[in-house]
Amino acid sequence: MKWMLIIILIFVIMLIAYALSEQYKDKFDFYNNLKLFLNQFKINLSFRQEKITEFLEKTDCKKQFKIFIDEYKNYLNCGELNLDKIKVLDDADKSELKDIVLNIGKHDTKSEINQLESFLLIIDNKLNQAKEDKNKMCPMIIKLSLLFAIGLAIILI
Repeated sequence: MKWMLIIILIFVIMLIAYALSEQYKDKFDFYNNLKLFLNQFKINLSFRQEKITEFLEKTDCKKQFKIFIDEYKNYLNCGELNLDKIKVLDDADKSELKDIVLNIGKHDTKSEINQLESFLLIIDNKLNQAKEDKNKMCPMIIKLSLLFAIGLAIILI
């Protein structure tokens, strides 16, 4: 019985570790999808609102980026943009993203391309940082949790 409880404890600790490391993966996925999304705008500058809505419907995305797409659709329909539901971004990132979204489609073609390229540079930096964090933090969290679980099991034995 004691061994079964220890195994369950280790299992629960490892589940928590995987859940914690998942946020780094989600942030990387979010920035990767955002980069693809902005590249689509850059390629298709002649989007009209109907085409943007069609494009958004076809966009296949996961978790947090899906929330962004839904908020962007709401912005196109109602003019309101609320990024508070996106949990993988901190407040500074949300404000930068809001600036990006609010400025898309507000300029002539040449200015729009220049602006999208500058946004893409910002997103590239964020994507590289998210990739670095994912590659560093995910394995570290899992390894430390495993060590903690084993140490706790040894203490309980």
